[in-house]
Amino acid sequence: MRLWPSFIGLAAIAAGCGGSAGSSGTCQVSSVNVSANPGTVPTGQASTVTAVVTSTGSCSGGVAWSATPGGGTLTTNGATATFSSGAAATYTLTARSNDDTTQSGSTTVAVTQAAQCGVANGTVVTHSSNIVNSETWAGAGVTHMVPQSIAVDAPATVTIEPCAIVALGQGATITVRGDTTGNRTATLAALGTNDDTGFVAFVRADDSKPWGILRGFNEKAIIDLRHTLVQGGGSFGAQYHNAAIAMAGPGYSSAPAGTLKVDHVQVDQPQGAGIYLDSNAAFTADSNSLAVTGAPDYPLMLTMMAVGSIPTFVGQNNAHDDAFVVGPNANVFANMTIHKRLPIRIQTGSMTIAGPINDTTPVVLTLDPGVVLRFQPLNAQPGARVIFGGNGQDPNNKVGVLVAQGTASEPILFTSGAATPAAGDWVGLWLDTSPGSRLDHVVIEYAGADNGINSVNCRPASSTDDAALVVGDFSTQYVPPANLITNSIIRFSAGHGINAIWQGSDFNPNLTAGNTFTANAGCNQTWNSLTQPCPTGGGCQPQ
Repeated sequence: MRLWPSFIGLAAIAAGCGGSAGSSGTCQVSSVNVSANPGTVPTGQASTVTAVVTSTGSCSGGVAWSATPGGGTLTTNGATATFSSGAAATYTLTARSNDDTTQSGSTTVAVTQAAQCGVANGTVVTHSSNIVNSETWAGAGVTHMVPQSIAVDAPATVTIEPCAIVALGQGATITVRGDTTGNRTATLAALGTNDDTGFVAFVRADDSKPWGILRGFNEKAIIDLRHTLVQGGGSFGAQYHNAAIAMAGPGYSSAPAGTLKVDHVQVDQPQGAGIYLDSNAAFTADSNSLAVTGAPDYPLMLTMMAVGSIPTFVGQNNAHDDAFVVGPNANVFANMTIHKRLPIRIQTGSMTIAGPINDTTPVVLTLDPGVVLRFQPLNAQPGARVIFGGNGQDPNNKVGVLVAQGTASEPILFTSGAATPAAGDWVGLWLDTSPGSRLDHVVIEYAGADNGINSVNCRPASSTDDAALVVGDFSTQYVPPANLITNSIIRFSAGHGINAIWQGSDFNPNLTAGNTFTANAGCNQTWNSLTQPCPTGGGCQPQ
């Protein structure tokens, strides 16, 4: 919201610290000199005004201040004052002696109209070649014309000042290219200071011709956007889904790298997606307040390991209301917390939460209250089987931990990504080797498709191992606690609600207590495996 300063409609007249004029013969004022620093200020900014009283005898030295014409703000403090105005004009500031009102002094303060952000001031600077040395692009309404694609090459930093306008020609892209061999960064930094009076704008030079993208070429390329509007970009030959901003990271098997900082940034009317983060590029940890509006594709497209970096987000008038996970897989191989930002759409047949090859370090996936994960069915197959940990290497199985603790008002939702959801749209969750997992106030729905598991548990003889939630690793290594899942709902499963495939001496724990099971094709919970033969026919919990 744009806030305009308040004005005072009268010339401000305020007495200084002095008292009445001294008696004639003891106080004689010879002059009052007034100066202003600075003598010229933009609207809304203050000038400091100082009065110097020259006198002899016993004088108070006090002054009374006034400003003409009216319409400014004059704040006095004895022989000094500050003056500002929201209206451009030349103002006369006068200090009159309290000891001798015939003595006064004046100065002028010229208040000029501050440049309005997003409004060109007529100065145009053209940038048509690659940049290899650091430079600053002036703000205050200066237009920086980029008629064709250019690059910012390491070790250069391009700093764009508040109220600069960057006008890009048709298809023009700014590529930031870091030096991975020499470990040198290249940076594009749009350093706006305020959403109304200090923002930076990337816009079309011709309203009818979209520009290219802001592109981070590798993990040493940094794009830093603060109080910035990115409007009308994304013309990039369908690469990166024609996103307005696209970043490349260190690689799909590497830890995410924060290469894109956003702080009060709006991506408006891109040709395709809003932002595309590839190869584990991520938002910086201090990013916040991102908005994507008018995107004909997904507002965010990013790898699974970057999902935890999504900052606070607002989406309006986009073709989709969720972020789409890209990349060769959707595996989580390091600890990550997913915050409640926007729903996450995952389209894969299988995803694993566990360490890399030969790494048995537990990996913890934490979901904040209100998180929504949507598992999109594939063309001829159901959506993901989500596996936490592994099996077959007792006692050294890989460990994957799910901490999903919602609230009654903000449950965590695992659901189908289909336009018209149905039972079996996706496979479900498998807590394979998952000590430390905890699910509270979660909803698991439309799962239960064929999961490929063939256990020897004591489920009903006529049923399969398909379930919305599978728990266990075929052995005694992972037996869940009784409070593994509480206050939760499992519904519309094409198989069981919970399939227990751990091994124990009896049918415990019973995980159904305190949870709700609705319209599932099989048991609320199957009987688990036993160290002795199963009862004939198998069965379901509760016994």
